[in-house]
Amino acid sequence: MPDCYITSADNDRIKLYRRLYLDKRYRRKEGLFVLEGARLVSDAAGVINFHSVFFTEDARKRYNAAYEKISAHSRICVISDDIADTISGTDNPQGVYAILRSPEEKPISDIVKDTHKAIILDNIQDPGNMGTMLRTADACGIDLVVLCECCDELSPKVVRSAMGSIMRVRISHSSFEDAVSSLKEVGYRIYAAVIGDGLHLGEFDFAQKSAVIIGNEGNGIPEKHAKLADDPMTIKMHGTVNSLNAAMAAGIIMWELSRYE
Repeated sequence: MPDCYITSADNDRIKLYRRLYLDKRYRRKEGLFVLEGARLVSDAAGVINFHSVFFTEDARKRYNAAYEKISAHSRICVISDDIADTISGTDNPQGVYAILRSPEEKPISDIVKDTHKAIILDNIQDPGNMGTMLRTADACGIDLVVLCECCDELSPKVVRSAMGSIMRVRISHSSFEDAVSSLKEVGYRIYAAVIGDGLHLGEFDFAQKSAVIIGNEGNGIPEKHAKLADDPMTIKMHGTVNSLNAAMAAGIIMWELSRYE
């Protein structure tokens, strides 16, 4: 049986969900973020600590396996369809929502020692690109994703695009200079993904500790940041195409990194 029933959209937990959905600063301040969808919320059970979980009555029946799994880790409140409509951020809502506690933040210098492959995302601002990159990092076994002045990885759009990988990928926030310094200190070689002016991606040997910088979608890597890398790297292309979407380029690079254990 559910632990409670919520019948008013003015309930404090419902208002908290809505504010967390909309407000990046509030998410950071409270150390909370939101998830929507039976699969995502179920995947979080036992991995990230729950604050609150909500099911509609229909979702409780339709996704009973998820309900049972989640109920072992959190109290669950049943909400009306009308309330669900006020908090859903998808076109076809499943009626399953959660507020979760954000993963613990650690300085990059504390977590690089036992890593071997990393990417540095430098001012990535598109949530879809960010989510795709995190999912690809998860699929390719990248040890660490460093975010330097990027969009909020805990925003609903990024979390949805990452499809659960946000809970499995090791993420660190850092200034660009501190990221490069910390990685080099433990033996990393740093590569800057650039258009046209670097050695071909296929010419590099990533057997040693390797990190690749992926720059902003429109402006690439700032020159002063590219100069801190050990080598420029380019994905050679055919025809008149000279660049790829940032997430696509990152995917190709991460796959290449994954070939070297």
